[in-house]
Amino acid sequence: MGVEDIGDERIMIMLALSPALTIIAVIFYFAGGAHKSRGAYVRIHRGTRKLYFVNPRQKRLLVLAWDQLEAVAGYIPIISPSGYFSRHPLYLIGVDYTMNPPSEVCVACGNVGVFTGDQSAKGLWAYLLAFMQNGPEGLPKPALPAPRLSRAQETLKPYRDWYTGLRRKLAQPNGILKAPITIPLWLFLLLIEAYPDSVEAFIQYNVPYAQFPKEIDRLCGFD
Repeated sequence: MGVEDIGDERIMIMLALSPALTIIAVIFYFAGGAHKSRGAYVRIHRGTRKLYFVNPRQKRLLVLAWDQLEAVAGYIPIISPSGYFSRHPLYLIGVDYTMNPPSEVCVACGNVGVFTGDQSAKGLWAYLLAFMQNGPEGLPKPALPAPRLSRAQETLKPYRDWYTGLRRKLAQPNGILKAPITIPLWLFLLLIEAYPDSVEAFIQYNVPYAQFPKEIDRLCGFD
């Protein structure tokens, strides 16, 4: 039985049997503000030497001086039934002098580095430094965004990822012997991670990213 054998009917049965989980997932989704924005992009302009960012929750433009930024490779430890791993986003820290009073701002760039540690954050920072110094010449082009999935595919993806991870865990040496411990732990992971992620993917499918002001769109060539 492969991952592709998980049918939509089974997923819908799982959803139908968990009305309380649906309510809990929806409450956390709206409480976290994810219904307003699914995230935000960072824009860096070589001419103004500024970093521009719109906070998804506050909806206001943050402006940081590039030459005063401090870059830090973050460390977020994560323990799950599948084991221990860590995320290492790139944090860019600076002062927004347009705020009253001027305030320190920390912008997290989505370079998580699950498998490469802080090397991914360091690589992204080196890329940004090279761009600000020499422009795009000589730099590899950024990877194209992945094709957008349908709403049904986005909704089912957390379950498929969960199932793939479980099968990989059971396929390890002594995986079957450890199944009495592994399976209950993965069922718990299904409830606290895959299920909420699925509900969020369904609700958030048409939620936009945070929008930049028109003048920033024009400045950065997006208008």
